[in-house]
Order: sequence, then C-alpha cells, then structure tokens
Amino acid sequence: MAEFKRIERTFFSKDTIIVAKELLGKYLVRDTPKGKMVGKVTEVEAYLGPNDKASHAYNFKKTKRTKTMYMKPGTLYIYLIYGLYYCLNVITEPEGMPCAVLIRKIFPVDGIELMIENRNVKIGKNYKNLTDGPGKLCIALDITKNKFNGKDSCATNSKLYFINAVGNAKREIIATKRIGINYAEEDKDRLLRFTLMDKNS
Repeated sequence: MAEFKRIERTFFSKDTIIVAKELLGKYLVRDTPKGKMVGKVTEVEAYLGPNDKASHAYNFKKTKRTKTMYMKPGTLYIYLIYGLYYCLNVITEPEGMPCAVLIRKIFPVDGIELMIENRNVKIGKNYKNLTDGPGKLCIALDITKNKFNGKDSCATNSKLYFINAVGNAKREIIATKRIGINYAEEDKDRLLRFTLMDKNS
C-alpha cells in the first residue's frame, strides 16, 4: 500500500475515549526486515487510568509494569496476559495521566503472508480471523514486550506505529462492555469497547 503520514503525538494527547474512537479505521504498521505488515484497526478498548477499576493504573497505582503508562502519549504499552499472550496498548492523554487504548482487533491489509507465517496457522480466504484478538494480532505482527514496551510510536524510527486512513467516509461505531474484566466491580459495565462496523473488515 502507499505511504501515508504516521500519526503524531497530538492525536494521542486527547481524551482517551475520543482517541479510542478515532483510532478505528486507522492503520497499524509493523516494519520488519522481511517486509511491512499493515492492519486496519477495527476494535479497541479504552482504559481510563486512575478513574477506572479495570485499569492497571487505577487510583494512580505505579509499579514496574505500569510505569510505562505514565509516559508521553503515543508510547506503546505491552503486557503479558495468562502468561502466554501479549497485548498492545497505546498511551493517551498528557504525560503523567496513565490512560491507554487497547488494540483488540485489526483487519489484515498488507504483509498477510508474513502474518500467517508468524501465526503458523492455516487461514482461509477470510483473513480477519488472522488478527481478530489482542493476542493473535501481537503474534501475527511479532509484537513482544521486549521489543516494544515503552517505545514511542510517534518517533520517526519506530518499527511499530499508526498511520492515517484515506478519506473521511462515514463510520458506524458500536459501544459495548469490555472483555475479561469482571474484577473491575461497577466499572466492568462501562461501554468502553468500540467496534468499527465495516463490511470490508
């Protein structure tokens, strides 16, 4: 696909819910020595830091893991779940306010054969199953904590970053409950998972 301008820090420095919704339809790009992999962002979850019991940084909790969340907007926050799968997040709002957006799903656009190789699975004609979950997309794009946690997606030399979509087509977004956060008490019911309803993805 053609080269498009990478998303700059001002985009991520806004309110987390706004950033989450605006990321839908944008593209996630992973540069590797073997080639470029690109996916359209189709589902995200917003985590509202100190005011969200589902957030790792609820009540301004600061640990070795969560210190990344206090970095500048656009920073990548990668963590491991179930001891098996990595999750990709991008930090939002001004530095010191530990909020983030989890990238839950992308729709493969470019470098699909490399994604399949990384996943080591047989994929049919419908490629969306290749990256339709946070763990799946991290495996497909070779995203690990060692490689990207704390890295700046806005830096010109970043190997993992977001780029703008083409055009301004009308988008339909649905809001639902986030997944796997039953521990978050009343915050588990907040409608902070956003999905792009797109027949092409």
